[in-house]
Amino acid sequence: MSTQRNVNRREAGMTLLEVMVAVTILVIVMGTLFQLAVGLGDTAQIQEIKMTSGDEARKAMIYITRDLRQAAAGTMVGAPGATIAYRVATDLDGNGVAVDVGGTLELGNLHTIRRDNEDLNEDGVTDDQLIVTDGDAVQVLANDLLEDEDKNENGVLDPGEDANLNGVLDRGVWFERSGNAVRVTIQTQGRSRQGHLLTSRLSETVLPRN
Repeated sequence: MSTQRNVNRREAGMTLLEVMVAVTILVIVMGTLFQLAVGLGDTAQIQEIKMTSGDEARKAMIYITRDLRQAAAGTMVGAPGATIAYRVATDLDGNGVAVDVGGTLELGNLHTIRRDNEDLNEDGVTDDQLIVTDGDAVQVLANDLLEDEDKNENGVLDPGEDANLNGVLDRGVWFERSGNAVRVTIQTQGRSRQGHLLTSRLSETVLPRN
């Protein structure tokens, strides 16, 4: 008789309590897996943002350091500041060197590096884009520049200027003379899905050769 009752119970299937326990375990497992997937996704996104912002800064720095090395130091204006202008030694007469027959250094168009505040290249991007102008030509050096926090241009982090709340006066791009050399600093940014600001910073000291 007891054996028959056990058989009947197995044939009747799971009880309501057993179903509830199984569902609860399943929900916990699925929730854990979901949180793990979200966490991995966020980590991957943060790494991608860091790589992208870092690449933007590196791309600009490569151009600037190469160009500044060919600049004529006597033509350089704007440093310290967020803009620098200079003329580059250029072989204008086609003799193979940037010096004419009279021994005078040949100089090309004025190069100006700064934020694209006026949207000179008409791409709809302004303050967070770094450009270089070479005569009438405009080239984008980097996107996603960090905001210039020095609103009153006094070189001090005043109350209300710390937009990213890191306690440091950030400028996005800055040029500063160091003897005959120029110290170049570029800061780029990106935001995660949670709104966290991720920044990259590169600095390089460049000595013009001319």
